[in-house]
Formats: sequence, C-alpha cells, structure tokens
Amino acid sequence: MKRQSVLRGAVWLMLSALAAKLLGAVFRIPLTAMLGGAGMGYYSSAYGLFLPVYALSVSGINTAVAAMTASALAKHDPAECRGIARTAWRMFGIGGLCGSIALWLLSAPLCRFVLHNPQAAPAVRMFAPAVWFCCMSAVLRGLCEGRQQMIPTAVSQVAEGIVRLSCGLIAAGLVLRAPARAMRFFPAGTSPAAAAAAAAVFGVTLSTAAGTAVLLLFHRMLRLPGGTPLPENPRHIRRAMIALLLPVAAASLVTNLTTLIDLCTGLRGLSAGILRDPAAYGISPQHARQNAETLANFYYGAYAGLAVTVFNLVPSVTNMLGKAVLPAFAEAHTQGNAAEMQRHAEDVLRRTAFLAVPAGMGIAVLAEPILQFLFASRQAEIAAAAQPLSLLGIALIFTALSCPLFSMMQASGHAGDAVTAMLYGAGIKLAGNLILIPRMQLRGAALATALSYLTILLGSLYLFRRRTGLSLSLRTACGRACIAGLCCAAAAGMLYRRLPALPQRTALLLSIAGGGVIYLLLMNVKRTPLSSCKEQRC
Repeated sequence: MKRQSVLRGAVWLMLSALAAKLLGAVFRIPLTAMLGGAGMGYYSSAYGLFLPVYALSVSGINTAVAAMTASALAKHDPAECRGIARTAWRMFGIGGLCGSIALWLLSAPLCRFVLHNPQAAPAVRMFAPAVWFCCMSAVLRGLCEGRQQMIPTAVSQVAEGIVRLSCGLIAAGLVLRAPARAMRFFPAGTSPAAAAAAAAVFGVTLSTAAGTAVLLLFHRMLRLPGGTPLPENPRHIRRAMIALLLPVAAASLVTNLTTLIDLCTGLRGLSAGILRDPAAYGISPQHARQNAETLANFYYGAYAGLAVTVFNLVPSVTNMLGKAVLPAFAEAHTQGNAAEMQRHAEDVLRRTAFLAVPAGMGIAVLAEPILQFLFASRQAEIAAAAQPLSLLGIALIFTALSCPLFSMMQASGHAGDAVTAMLYGAGIKLAGNLILIPRMQLRGAALATALSYLTILLGSLYLFRRRTGLSLSLRTACGRACIAGLCCAAAAGMLYRRLPALPQRTALLLSIAGGGVIYLLLMNVKRTPLSSCKEQRC
C-alpha cells in the first residue's frame, strides 16, 4: 500500500469520524426508545465506566505507537519498527487483558459503591472484553498511521459503527421480546431492563472485535518482512513509549472528567434528592425510601439517554471545523504570521458559531417537541428530560466554541493550557452536581454542565489570547450569530405554538424551517458602516 499525503489522510479520517458519529446517533436514538429510562440508566452507567478506557486507547496508545513508528521509518530503521510493534503488542496486550479481567471481577463492587447502581453490573461485565480489543485496535491503528496509512483506521471506525448498530439493537430486541428465555444467561435478580442493557453492551463489544479484525487484515499487508532483525535491547522502546503515552493519557482522562463526574455523583445526588423531597417527584415518602435507587436510575437514564444524546449531536459535527483549521493554523504559527493566525482563528469561530448558535438556541426553545419527535413512545422519559435539555441547548454553544480553541492551542504548542481549562471546568461541574442535583434534580445536572462549559470556554479563550498574543473577541466573532440565533429561536417557538392543528412532527419541521429562514436572512443582511449612515442623513 502506498503512503498517503497528509491532506488525503486527514480527509479519510474526517469522513470516517463523521460516519462513525452518525452511526452512533442512529444507534443511540432507537436504543433509547427500546430500553427506556431504566435500561438507559444501566447502559449509561456501564458506558461511563468504559469511556475513559476507550479514550485512553484511542488517543494515548494510538498516538504513542504512531509517533514512534513514524520516527523509526524516518531514520530508515526497520529493526526499530519491528521492535516497536513487538513491544506494543506485549505491553498493551497484557495490560488490556489485565484490564478486562479486573473490570469483570470488580463490576459488582464498582456498581454498588461507586456508581450507586448495582443492577448495572451485568452491563459492565459485557464491556470487559472490549478493553482488550480496544488496546489491540489502538496498537494496530498506531502501526498503520505511523506508516502514513489512514485508510485502515477509517475503515475500522465505519465497521465498528455498523456492527454496533446492527448487533446492539438486535441483541437488545431479542432480550426484550423473550425476557424469560434470556434470564437464563444472567444472575438471579437481574431485571429485564438490566438484561436488555447488557445485551446492547454486548453488541458494542462485538463492534470492537470487528474493528480489530479489520485492522488485522490491513496489518498483514503493511507489516515488515519476517527476516528483518529485532533490536537487541527493547528497554529503551518501552521507556520512550511510556513517556509519550502518559501526557496524552492524562489529557484524554481530563477530557472525560465531566462524564465521570456525572456518573459518580448523578445517581447519588438524585437518590438524595428523592429521599429529601419525595413530593417534587410525585411520590410518597414510603415509596421513596423503598425505591430511591430504582427511581434515580430511571431519571439518570432519561437524562443520559434522551437529553445528552440530543446534546451531543451538534458538537460531533462542529468539532470537524476545529480539526480542519489545525494544519493551517499550525503552519501560520510556525511561520510567525500573526495576521494569518488571527484570520484563521476568527474564521473558524465565526463558522462554528454560525452552526452552533441557532442549533443550541433552537434546542433550548423546542426541547420537548424535539424529544417527542425522536422518542414518541417514551412519554415519562420525555417529561423528565425536557427541561434539562433546554439548559443543555445553551451549554451546547459553549461546548462547540471551545473545540476550535482547543485545536488551535494544540497547533500552537500549548495543549497543556487546554487541559488546565478543562480541569477548572471539571471543578465547577463537580461542585455544581453536588450542590444543585439534590435541590434541582436533573435541571441541576444540566445547569452544572452549562456552567462548566462556560468556564472552559472563557478559560481557554483567556489562555489562548495570553499565549498567542491574538486579540480574539467572542463578541466580534459570534455577536451577529447570537442576535440572529435569538430571533431564529423566538420565531421557531412562536410558529410552533401557532400550529396546534397540524401533526406534531409536521409542526416541528415547519417551525425549524421558518426559524432557519429568519436566521439566514438576518445573517445575510449587509451591515452599513456608521460613516455612510451619517453621510446619507446629510
């Protein structure tokens, strides 16, 4: 296989990432409709534990192996290349196997004492094999990307998305259709919702195995001839690999801190709120004492399965703008061209705001109709998730605008500042969850998320301006989009309320279209300079 150009490789990765995000959304929406709030509570608890492992393997292991392989190839050292491959296989193969065994054995105590959700243990066990597959996939992707081959990574991402979508939904559907037959494979006392969530997780694990199999097929075409000698002492390879891995791993763990904080404090805070004020949940004190954990899991599942799923749709698209600007901004930074850096920074923020602001404000105004459109069969979950989604719509704007700033920090050699901003945001999220969730229920979780991402946005903007010396202003880059977005959301909300005779889905689509037209018209109105206005008056 021929080496690819940087641009062509980036295009392959962006297209595959976009396809994987779309497949993930297509998977989550029908899965939520199938499992409901209770099942999604168990699924989200298990996925929250697995997510840091997945992020670590995708970013840390992948980056370390790719960087070392590329360096060895640049030095024309095939022995070093084979040594890197063998060392990575042994290190992360054994480490991934130990992680899988530990997650399997510790699933019950983790779910009981950390997550405060014992019924999620079967789903966590189903994720355990995926730890090893993710480590192996990361090694294989790193070996391919180090040879400037991005097609294997792209194909494996799409394969994982397809298998996750098909196997996850089929497995969960089989359990829900015949729960009595499926209960034979689960411990006594497992509820049908917990069993269905575990079946869906098993589909996700199968998708990681499919991705690994695809990468193995590509690796056979890329590996070096068997006669290539091995380095005599691979100890320096292990040391270099760990040195590269640790900072990237730390950054990936920090990126997922908000999810971990929600996971560790959300269920506990909801349980405390239910016991503290049962009337706010429409139940009696006796019912609250008997079913606090079950009710907390239902509300957390409604929040994670409905509100957070919708919240994640827009940033998954706008993040591509941040990735696209990284090479151009890095080139301008290397050349010391401040004017070009300023132009790229303002341009990417303006484009991100153009997409994120109307989407976020529209979600804030039309949260309940959007949930009705996507999850019509889950009325109880919609009632619980509608108000939190309105607050997450505003948080969506902060999240989307932070991503290009992170990319430009990375391009200018200040990736550590992005981690610092995320740590400040994680602190706000933790304090907000502990204080607000027991008092405001799910609205407290959403408000804490909004405050956290606002802190991250303002902190990253401050650090970016201080490090680069650019005079970047959110008001200049996003002010027009904010004004037009407010008008767009107001128009969409009024139009939806004035179309009660139409079917709900038709009214929602017409309202979104009407608000979109207003937004585009306002964004295309040419601003008249103040001096010309004075001349016309004269």
